[in-house]
Amino acid sequence: MLGMGNMRQWLMNISLVGGWFPAAAFAVVAVLSVTLLVSAAVSKRDGRILATVLPIGVAAVSGMVGYVVAWLLSDVFVVFGVGLGSRVMAWVAAGFAIAGFAIVHIVLSRGMMRVAAAILTVFAILAAAIGIDQSYGEYATIGSLFGEDSYSQADLTGLAKRKDLITVAQWRKQAANGTIRNIPANGTVNKIDIPATKSQFEARKALVYLPPAALADSKRKPALPVVLMLSGQPGSPGRVFQAGGIQTMMDGYAKTHDGLAPIVIAADQLGADSHNTLCVDSKVYGNALTYLTQDVVDWVKTNLPAAQDAKDWAIAGFSQGATCSLQIGVNHPDLFGTMIPTDSEIKPTNGSRQEMIDRFFDGDTTAYENQVPVNAIRNHAPTHQMLIIGAGEKDTTSIRNVKTIAPVAAKAGMRVAAVESSGNAHDWHAVQDVLRYGLAVFGHDTGLDGANPNLSDYPNLKRITI
Repeated sequence: MLGMGNMRQWLMNISLVGGWFPAAAFAVVAVLSVTLLVSAAVSKRDGRILATVLPIGVAAVSGMVGYVVAWLLSDVFVVFGVGLGSRVMAWVAAGFAIAGFAIVHIVLSRGMMRVAAAILTVFAILAAAIGIDQSYGEYATIGSLFGEDSYSQADLTGLAKRKDLITVAQWRKQAANGTIRNIPANGTVNKIDIPATKSQFEARKALVYLPPAALADSKRKPALPVVLMLSGQPGSPGRVFQAGGIQTMMDGYAKTHDGLAPIVIAADQLGADSHNTLCVDSKVYGNALTYLTQDVVDWVKTNLPAAQDAKDWAIAGFSQGATCSLQIGVNHPDLFGTMIPTDSEIKPTNGSRQEMIDRFFDGDTTAYENQVPVNAIRNHAPTHQMLIIGAGEKDTTSIRNVKTIAPVAAKAGMRVAAVESSGNAHDWHAVQDVLRYGLAVFGHDTGLDGANPNLSDYPNLKRITI
């Protein structure tokens, strides 16, 4: 029998993106809707036709109202800063329609059918919320709604000594001739505390993925490439791994590469869900930039089996984190050789331009302008960094941003791959598509794989002409 602690853990780990719980919610909605419809149709009470037709009519009108409201908020007033996408608007319409259908039955029905209609109203809202979440891929479990995850804390200080590291090429050679054995089947993900020694930034715990090669029973571990990954805002390091499917993606890569895959660090650039630090040092939220570029980078290079050169480091992110990855990557070519932003903004955004200049840059307009990606790229030209930039096909704003940023990067000398994720919008499904291709490119560039990836091998991605 499950104890209270185990019961809570079981509840928190229930999946919202697949499995029995979403299926059950959708099934309850379907069964109750059909039950109410049939019950009204076969009823011998007066007004049977009205009780059958009116809920359907109200459902149709409610669905249209829901879609129009979502469209206005998304595409006309742009309340959320980005478009919601057609799938999300369809789920909003479905929720409105079923709720309208159920509410009419609450008014017209009696007894158990009225109870069923009340239950349907609740499940209509629940099912629509689950559908919207699945469209975004944002919250993987019930626990993630409350900022909880199942990752264990670890102290990885001193995990590897630099003098003991070998090159990736040496590791591949030894794995091929059988010198290295007992490589674990999978990597690990752990929470870690990265001291904010220089920045004093109040960051939440970071998450780190270590591939099998970093865990093998061998003193001579490979100096692995590193991906610094940033969430959107609101967001957290845990959201990166859960919504981004990082461990599954990296383990899949490692299985065909002798246990080799990048180390992935999801560090906190926000400090709290409600904070948009713009990834700069400021008096508003603290020294987020110094934390990421010094505290995090230095700690990883000192304690993990990590490569030291900028060509072996990538910075990636989603939405606000994508904007940050461009700002930081371009302005710090000494740290990052590759950038993999998905659904980036055209510029850092937290209030109006003047508000940002006054609050975050102490009135220094030039300092703000230097954080705008296209300006930063021009400031550092010529540059030979790699940019894999993408967006969801239905996120028209981000697609437009890609078409603005990518040509500037190419003109500055960067190698640029601009892609769109078919059928997706401003969501984590797009992130996974872009990151999977970015991983292949980065893996080739850092020697993890000898084959140069072809975009045609990624059927959900299409090249954006720049």
